Amino acid sequence: MTHLRHAFVSLVLLIPISVSAVDTASFRAQLQGDLRRNLERHHAIAAEERAQNVQPTDFSYPYMLSGLINLHAQTKEAILLTWAKEDLLWIARCSVDAHGKISPFFGASFRFLPSYCDAYRYLQAQGVLTPGEVAEVAAQITACADIRLNRADFGAQNRGLIYGAELLFCAQAVPTAPQVDRWQRQGEALVYDSLHGWSVEDASIYEPFWFNYLLTLTEMRGELAERMKLITTRYYFDHAKALLMPNGLMPDWGDGDWTHSWAWNVANLVLAGSHYRDGTYLEAARQLYEANHAYYQELTGEAIGGLGLAVRWLDAAVPLAPLIQAKSAEVVDDLISKKIVFRGAADTYALFNYRDEGPYGRFTRDYQHAQLDAHEEKPHHGHADENAFGALIQAGTVLLADGGYRGVSVVELGVFGRGWRADIFHNRIVARTGFPAQADVFDYLLADTTYHQVQTEKIHFGTFGSLDYARTRLVDEERGYTGDRITLFAPESGLTIIVDSLLIDRAGSKIFCNTWHPDQLLEQGDNWVLAHADQISIRQESWPNPHTRDLLIQFVGNRDKVAATRVIDRRFHPSSAFYQYLKNYFFKGQRLTFVTVLRPVPVGGFDRKLLDEVKLITDEHDDGRALGLHFMLGGEAITVGLKLDQTIGLTNLRGRPMFDVTTGAITYGALRTDADFAFVREHHDGTREFGFQYATALSFAGTTFFEQQVWPKMYQGAGGFAVSDRRDKMPRWHAVAPAVKP
Repeated sequence: MTHLRHAFVSLVLLIPISVSAVDTASFRAQLQGDLRRNLERHHAIAAEERAQNVQPTDFSYPYMLSGLINLHAQTKEAILLTWAKEDLLWIARCSVDAHGKISPFFGASFRFLPSYCDAYRYLQAQGVLTPGEVAEVAAQITACADIRLNRADFGAQNRGLIYGAELLFCAQAVPTAPQVDRWQRQGEALVYDSLHGWSVEDASIYEPFWFNYLLTLTEMRGELAERMKLITTRYYFDHAKALLMPNGLMPDWGDGDWTHSWAWNVANLVLAGSHYRDGTYLEAARQLYEANHAYYQELTGEAIGGLGLAVRWLDAAVPLAPLIQAKSAEVVDDLISKKIVFRGAADTYALFNYRDEGPYGRFTRDYQHAQLDAHEEKPHHGHADENAFGALIQAGTVLLADGGYRGVSVVELGVFGRGWRADIFHNRIVARTGFPAQADVFDYLLADTTYHQVQTEKIHFGTFGSLDYARTRLVDEERGYTGDRITLFAPESGLTIIVDSLLIDRAGSKIFCNTWHPDQLLEQGDNWVLAHADQISIRQESWPNPHTRDLLIQFVGNRDKVAATRVIDRRFHPSSAFYQYLKNYFFKGQRLTFVTVLRPVPVGGFDRKLLDEVKLITDEHDDGRALGLHFMLGGEAITVGLKLDQTIGLTNLRGRPMFDVTTGAITYGALRTDADFAFVREHHDGTREFGFQYATALSFAGTTFFEQQVWPKMYQGAGGFAVSDRRDKMPRWHAVAPAVKP
């Protein structure tokens, strides 16, 4: 469905179609009222099609049954039951030909049978179906279930779970069917992996969908209360809540779109809030609902299905609670999610994703590799977006967006195409082996869109007042390098500095490309661009992007590197990429560094003087083992030191601890420390704010701000080999040192 008629809706000032709910009771009334109006509209369309004796044209038509029965269960409005019966029976009757032969209405389409079976059982319980009507519907369910016995696509992912759930719903609805025992056994086999582990998918449109079917399946089986006790259940509620953007939307990552699957997230969060008696989940659900409904205004059939469940699960006795998510944080964990959200003033939001295939779900992953022709993706539905920024937003303006789902032509053809899931379409470092001496570098990168397995992990994350800091590592054994992406984020302004430190693990000819996708360029110069995207394309839809901010992207420290721009087909329309690359024969042990500055700028506020604000502090070697930065924040100077080679200082080789503050300390201008990360901010009042990760000592301009006490007995090893200055390492620190008196 095309929604271009909504092109004047603003992302930052979404136009409400009903007053924002102030408490849970009004949120329930809002859901029920909007659901009621849209059910009447959809039922009228269905009635017109029935009058013409044609099958429903809405792909999501069966979800309407979920909305009808769940709303009826709350309001007891008789007409809803009448509509549900008419729509249920029409699905059965329009699939019978003149000779009485039954065709499976759902055919190859999956997802819908559970809603159909749920409605059938509800109408039976209400006593509104005659024996003949029961037989009609049971015959349709039987026909649909029988043709599903040829498919498995198993594993902890949406299709495998839903194929199994469909058979189990059918088995409960028609327990006398000839093949019901096979339905039951096959259904149990297919849902097993999802019931007993984490999903292997990393995709914004599939995670809430898979999770919702897991919840409704266990509810149907009377196991929901036990399911809600599991850590694997609570995790996905918290994951969705933690990712919520300031504008009430969810970001997209992997196979994903901003607007798809939002109603399933609403239903899931409503269940979490009601079951755990936690109003923050309900508040997240309310924000999601109002933001998306304000854009669409009319609910789709799929949204009605999700919101019907939300009405069913909502407990109005649980009060809404403020959802305060103002600080940067890891999104739940660094094993399954592998995401970090940076948050700051002016509703700044940045999503950083470093998720790889993961060290779990091996049975599912191996099967998907063996049976699915989708060589661009991680199994399953994950993109090559490790160590990539999927979103950057400030004051309602989208400054960076993810790569989107797939090309329109691919969707229309119904096949797996080649393209947008690849690494080159994401805001990340892209690597290739080989050396295209004459060919265009971007074309060479684009020629390989196959997914190549890498491993990722978090090294550090912390919030340190003026700066939030993260360091994640990507190991690419195939291309022979290890890449650390270090992010420095200033919450007060949204200034973000990204340092990519690459270590060559295997010698050879290689290309490394520091790739960014700002979409539409306003100005550009040597090693910088100013950009703003007028819209965020979503398949056949477009989100208008308000113009409160521009994005300045700048490459710093550009010796030997080449910067360029290129218009490509990305996110369903022509889009400008800005990139910087190195290509050469590299030796094992060499270190390469890329430094990128992302700076949100108020419209009209760009000044070329900003290009001189971030400077590198070079040392006597400049060999990529350490990096110093100097920049301004709020008119105050900040000095940053980064130990890119974390082995510096591990010099006590005959005993433990190996680290030694004397050989591990590095000088970055006025800053001296053995920290992996450290900074000092010189405030106007003379105080010095400082923070670090993993250090023994830190001094600035000759004044010691931090020094761990000597611990003589900490040495473990043979006598005579201990370092003389035995001090332990502190994992993290943040403080403000008083002004030095004259």
